[in-house]
Amino acid sequence: MISSLLTQLHATKKWAIDDEPQYWQGIVDNPHLFATWDEVELCINNPQFFDMQLVDKVTNKYMDIPKYDRAWSSPSQDAKDIRDAFIDGNTLIINNFDWINRKKQELLSEVESFFPNIKSALHVYCGLLPSKSFKIHEDFANNFIVQVEGVTHWKVYRNRASYLVDKYRYDVNEDDLDCVIDVDLKPGDILYIPNRCWHYAQPQEKRLSVSVPMQHMLPHLKQVDRNYYEIPRPN
Repeated sequence: MISSLLTQLHATKKWAIDDEPQYWQGIVDNPHLFATWDEVELCINNPQFFDMQLVDKVTNKYMDIPKYDRAWSSPSQDAKDIRDAFIDGNTLIINNFDWINRKKQELLSEVESFFPNIKSALHVYCGLLPSKSFKIHEDFANNFIVQVEGVTHWKVYRNRASYLVDKYRYDVNEDDLDCVIDVDLKPGDILYIPNRCWHYAQPQEKRLSVSVPMQHMLPHLKQVDRNYYEIPRPN
């Protein structure tokens, strides 16, 4: 299914000469292939296995979720702390969501086969209420954004920060930017945001969305081995 989707995206965009932001409406038949609430709940209940962050619903800044020393493992967050902050209306980010099951690894393997020069990941952004997200910012990675549930208002600008300057956030005047995408992203929609392209999201209601960041500017990074290796079984 993912290969078919990527083929559709490829057919509508000439990547060799066009790296502008792009919006595809209703192109994903089953967005829950990317994420479900049951999977989010599984992550919340197993914080020792996942890289999770919360964005404060008032300040737009990361919340400090404490980690506790454990008897037999590395320090980790408590599930209840994350759950309570999440149901209070703060945005939850799960950065290494691709490790939740084999199907997500296979999904990213297809993405990396289609774009062989990149290293990818799968991040979840979700909230139970209309909530704050980051202010206007830019990222080093190219990104596909897939809306799974809910509605999120997105603005994407043609302007991109130069690689001649360090990465920075929230230090740009919107009046200086040229907005090229101004849409309500709905389930099944996809956005493409080029690297270092200014953008921001404003969730309108309960939402579940997935980001597929694709990094190509760091050749020293080792590609994730997404193969599945069986071990010998005794006869």
